[in-house]
This record gives sequence, C-alpha cells and structure tokens, in this order.
Amino acid sequence: MLTMHKAVLVIFLSHFVIIPAASLSQSEAADTSMMSQYQSVPARPGELCTVCGTPLTEDDVALIVKGRRVPLNKAMVNAFLQNQEKYFTKMQPRGALFQEELDAPAGTALGGVSLGWFLFGLYVLVALIFGGMSGYAAVTKGLTPIPHFFVGFAFSAFGYLYVLTRASQVEKGEIPSGLVKVPATSAPVPCKTCGYTNHPSAEKCANCGAGLKPIVHSDVTRVR
Repeated sequence: MLTMHKAVLVIFLSHFVIIPAASLSQSEAADTSMMSQYQSVPARPGELCTVCGTPLTEDDVALIVKGRRVPLNKAMVNAFLQNQEKYFTKMQPRGALFQEELDAPAGTALGGVSLGWFLFGLYVLVALIFGGMSGYAAVTKGLTPIPHFFVGFAFSAFGYLYVLTRASQVEKGEIPSGLVKVPATSAPVPCKTCGYTNHPSAEKCANCGAGLKPIVHSDVTRVR
C-alpha cells in the first residue's frame, strides 16, 4: 500500500518538473525562431545594449533589424525579441510623419511611412502654401490679410481663387496698406572735367564747379 502511495506521489510531482521544462523548451524554440529572421553579427566593443544600456564585448551580438544594428547583451536577446516594437522605437527618427514599422515589407520606401500621416502632412503643406498666397493677394488688394489667409488655408485652391476675384479697394497707383515702396538708389555721377564723383542730383561739380546734368531730382527741389 505504501509503495502505491509513493508511485502516485512521484507521478504527481513529475508534472511540476516535466511540464515547466517542456514549456521552457518551447519558449526557447520560439525565441530561436524569432531570432533566425534577423542577421546576427558580433557586437563592437564599446557599443551599448539596446535593452539594458550596459557596454558590450565581442562575445555579445548585434541584430540587423530593418537595416540597422541593434546591439544586445546575449542575456537580453530574448527580452528584445519579445518586445521588439518598444526597443526599436528608441532607434527611430523623432517625428510623427516618418515612423518605421517592423512589419513593413523589406525595401518599403522610408521604412514604412504611414499613408494616413503622409497624406495629412501633404494636406497641411498645400494648405499653408495657398494660405500664404491668399494672404498676399489680399494685401495687394487692400483687404485684411489674416481672414483671407485662413480662407486659402481651409479651401486651398478654391479659397485662393475666391480671394483673387475679390474687388480691389486700392486706387490705381496707390500703395496698398501693409506694403511699402521700395526706394531706388542711383549711382554717383563722375565729373567729366576732374573725375570727382558727385551726387546724381548735383547740377555742378562739388570739386571743380563744372556744370553737370542731374539724372534725378533731389527731395529739396521737389519740396520747392
């Protein structure tokens, strides 16, 4: 009877030993299968582990993931493989528009840019261009620029065409409010007698007194 109890006890305890061992073996096999999808090369001395941040030696490894080296301590390879997205995100460019995706096909342009983010960024860029054009067109017509900027920003080409069809509130030859006349500067005029350079509005040479033909009118003569 005692022998029967011992046999039952041995069979019962074997479940706690054999089953976890089998589970561990399956886990290691799964990790080995996951690691086989990446090329493995020796780590470079001085590199830091992507998972724990410790310095690596030649005995450690680096996985080639999406064309990038991922240096890892040998003890941390399984931790990386089990949570690849978390650790690979640290190596990505900091931007919402251009994000690499681990499950993107090899050779995908820009490492798998999200189509939604790309289209959103393109829309914002186009909206800013038409908003700026609409604001400038409003200024040249003597209209308030900020509201018309948002018209162009919200409706793009249609908003810009709307601003262009608005009636101008500026008289012909008048400088619109918000714009200034760009001043024109004439070059100094050399005296034909002595070669001295004079102001372009001078009527006689300041050096020898010879008569000159002014090419512009001075502000003083305009006031007179």
